[in-house]
Amino acid sequence: MSIPAILLVAIVGLFGFTPPSMASVWLKTGKETSRPYGHVDYCARNVSDCRSRTVSSKLPAASLSLLKRVNLSVNKAIKPQADQQAFGRKEYWTARTRKGDCEDYALAKRAKLLRQGYKSSQLLLTMGHNGVEPHTVLVVRTRDGDFVLDNLSDDVKTVKTAGIRFKKIQSPDHAGRWLRVTGKTSRQP
Repeated sequence: MSIPAILLVAIVGLFGFTPPSMASVWLKTGKETSRPYGHVDYCARNVSDCRSRTVSSKLPAASLSLLKRVNLSVNKAIKPQADQQAFGRKEYWTARTRKGDCEDYALAKRAKLLRQGYKSSQLLLTMGHNGVEPHTVLVVRTRDGDFVLDNLSDDVKTVKTAGIRFKKIQSPDHAGRWLRVTGKTSRQP
């Protein structure tokens, strides 16, 4: 091995270099923004789910097998149906249903992961556009990056590979507030 190659290996070892394609990515947030109407109504019915919460400085490792299991089980358990047909209302968010739209899937996944020990500040409803229509997913914040659980895919994806233009996300420190998504970052929040 040549001297430059040995030096490169030593530097990589010292600094724990991760290739850019494998680097962790989180959503970057800005100022507070408007709350989705469906979430306002949800919070009126589920006050304890929409209050201030403690944000731990220690994020959990990504348990991809658990995230995939929860994503898949909820995707299979809920039949896709618009709120108007499922609930007789234009917008109705609930975690307990057999029929519903993207917000209902995201809330059901959040409820399952809370029962598995995740903290609510790590399970963030997130809205954006999937190229076809406005869409809501669950973003799971881990020390390995933000991961997307989506009712349109059984695969757990990173925010970098999800194919969604993220617009707003629940605030980690207050479940009743929403923040603007301003981009993606390799800096852990």
